[in-house]
Amino acid sequence: MKTANFLKMFALFLAIGITSCTSESTDEDGGNNAGLTLSASKTRVYDFSLITFTVMNGNTDVTSSAVISVDGAPISGNSFNVSGVGTKTATAVFNGENTNSLNIDVINPSFSTKALIEDYTGAWCGWCPRISQGIIDLHNTPGGEDVIAVAVHNGDSMEFPLEAQMRSQFGVNGFPTGILNRNGEWNSASAHAMNLTQPMSLLNSVKPLGLAINSSMSGNSVSATIKVGFDLDTENMKLVAMLLENGKVAAQTNYTNNWGGVSTISNFEHNDILRAAFTDVFGDAIPADQQVGGSEYSVTLSANIPAGTNTTDMDIVAFVVDGSGKVVNVQHAEVGANVDFD
Repeated sequence: MKTANFLKMFALFLAIGITSCTSESTDEDGGNNAGLTLSASKTRVYDFSLITFTVMNGNTDVTSSAVISVDGAPISGNSFNVSGVGTKTATAVFNGENTNSLNIDVINPSFSTKALIEDYTGAWCGWCPRISQGIIDLHNTPGGEDVIAVAVHNGDSMEFPLEAQMRSQFGVNGFPTGILNRNGEWNSASAHAMNLTQPMSLLNSVKPLGLAINSSMSGNSVSATIKVGFDLDTENMKLVAMLLENGKVAAQTNYTNNWGGVSTISNFEHNDILRAAFTDVFGDAIPADQQVGGSEYSVTLSANIPAGTNTTDMDIVAFVVDGSGKVVNVQHAEVGANVDFD
């Protein structure tokens, strides 16, 4: 009986000892109170970005009473403009207790910025050469080649089947109309020329993602592997990819003074003609778990080449739109070429 009682007491002391050791092993980050946490509005940002910190004590916001430090230096308030590429370490102290440490990755942008013009046009449209000439003028402007054109035809042999849906979606009520980044109309400078400053200004902002395209043609089909690289976390992004035809010679009605001011340009070369879509024309959703800073989304798509297309000169245009349908960034590649992130 004494032996049995001794074994029971030994087991009890052993259990208490294990519990005590387990409790101590959860005390990490230099004595951090388990209920005291530091969080940031973003943990991966570009240089000179503003970050807002929050300190919670359980369910209570104690930010205003905490001292927040970045790389050991206290900051004023709870917002901080990061400066310098690299990893910054943020901490906070509240009532003598330390929070967790938080790493902030500060990076340089990885991707160039490109813009999209969707040109609603038709061979019957006499004022449409105004935008055609505007696109040529843009591409002859230094840096203007990064403004990528897609010609959406109406009422001629090059008409795209979903043109009416696109026109309705973007409020196109007349021809010609140029839609910039799916976020407003391209303004004309006169009856014969376009405002070049407006699309060029779209190239001045930094974008959190970029695209790469690698494609090939087999028979009457084009296969394209499209990659979207993410510098920063995003959400609600969609991918759009289109097949374009170039070098189609067909008569174009002309009311402008471009092309010599002739009323019919008999040998007009139509380029950037929207022929087919690899995705929904308004975008296929990019999986949410792929839209993470530092990650890359890849998808392989195919499209059939419509009969009568000039298969010797075709391009792919791919772009990402945000949750509101506006274009974030664009990429362009000839069919058969491999264009990497730039």
